[in-house]
Amino acid sequence: MAIIKDMDKSQIRVRIAPSPTGFLHIGTGQSALYNWLFAKKMGGKFYLRIEDTDRERSTKEYEESILGALRWLGLDWSGEVIHQSERTQLYRTALEKLLGEGKAFYCHHSQEELEAERQRQEFEKQPPRHECNHKDLPLGKEGGGIIRLNVGDSAQVVSFEDQIKGHIEFKAGLLGDFSIARSVSDPLYNFAAVVDDAEMEISHVIRGEDHISNTPKQILVYEALGLPVPLFAHLPLILAPDKSKLSKRHGAMAVVDYKKDYLPDAVVNFLGGLGYTFSKDLLSREEMIQEFELSKVHKSGAIFDTKKLNWINSQYIRRLTPAEFKKLTGLNISDLAVPLITERLERLSDAQEFSYLWEAPVYEKELLKWKDSSFEDVKDSLTKTLAVVEKLETITDESLRNKLEALSVDTGKGLVFWPLRVALSGKEKSPDPVQIAVVLGKDEVVKRIENALQKLESRSTN
Repeated sequence: MAIIKDMDKSQIRVRIAPSPTGFLHIGTGQSALYNWLFAKKMGGKFYLRIEDTDRERSTKEYEESILGALRWLGLDWSGEVIHQSERTQLYRTALEKLLGEGKAFYCHHSQEELEAERQRQEFEKQPPRHECNHKDLPLGKEGGGIIRLNVGDSAQVVSFEDQIKGHIEFKAGLLGDFSIARSVSDPLYNFAAVVDDAEMEISHVIRGEDHISNTPKQILVYEALGLPVPLFAHLPLILAPDKSKLSKRHGAMAVVDYKKDYLPDAVVNFLGGLGYTFSKDLLSREEMIQEFELSKVHKSGAIFDTKKLNWINSQYIRRLTPAEFKKLTGLNISDLAVPLITERLERLSDAQEFSYLWEAPVYEKELLKWKDSSFEDVKDSLTKTLAVVEKLETITDESLRNKLEALSVDTGKGLVFWPLRVALSGKEKSPDPVQIAVVLGKDEVVKRIENALQKLESRSTN
């Protein structure tokens, strides 16, 4: 961290660079969050770059979804969105420079030749790489083949100080003369990313640890172009419960998939805690910014714990005002009903499980029975409860509860409160039936008890 502390805050510049070939992955969302937290903490800039050079797979639909997901998470970026597709001349100039200086060359080996080389290396248990002899021939200056970086001394060691994982080094010989472009107009990822980061004056490249293998290649490109090398920080991967890399088979993967069930503050809080130990489970964005230090990011992966996410989400749901909750769920319900739902809700879409608060429930009459009681016992209990309700001017918690407690002295609470619970909710599990009655109001409670009594008088099981 010494280098970071000595660096002028105006020089702190980070970026997130998703590709619009799919929706924003939850792991990329976490990378964006850590870049954003670091920039905010250090008083620097956080940029968004869309890596859309894959023309066949990139779409505007995916790009808009990515922008929407970042906005939903509240991760605002500096300036305009940068598109790689608008920077082709920048890459061309850099490629022509390397070709002119002999630091890059054209490789004309066929796919069949490269595949045979790969199979030989695999058989000899050697790392896959291509040390091209075309770089030393006139052929290497002739266009038409793929462009490779002339790595040169295969004995050299490429090393860097990772801001999270510490010292990392690679032998250049393990990389071979790796490809950097299909043509001067079609750069590959490792080359375009370097040119972009250098031109944007990115000070810290903060990304997932699956990019570690790209880092030595990119350092060699920086050096070949004579550009300053930024600091690198590789974040631990988010792991599935079985400790494998998180994938679609483990559930929702795109940030957009979480919008219907989760609040953005809850997702940000959860993702922040997956690779970092904050002082408490629930933090505001401002608190996360204050506590965040890049060097304290965990070195190893964290398990994606859906139960933890649901719990965090439930805490944020409880903080919603009735107006906020109704807007998010689209429910047209009374304000009295909201706390009954939010105090028990983990995911927004599960609010439909409380539909009995705004529409009559459907249930089988057998559910009305309390343990070994008979239908006649239940009918007698509900008849007495109905009489109590009808005498009340309005239902309040205290007035109804006191009357029902008095009724239960002879029969026991179960035979009084269970049938009422089912009559009002149609559920085995629900909030306290008196609380439900307060929300429904006298007229609706009377109607539902009368409906339960009709079920009991019917020979049908409907």
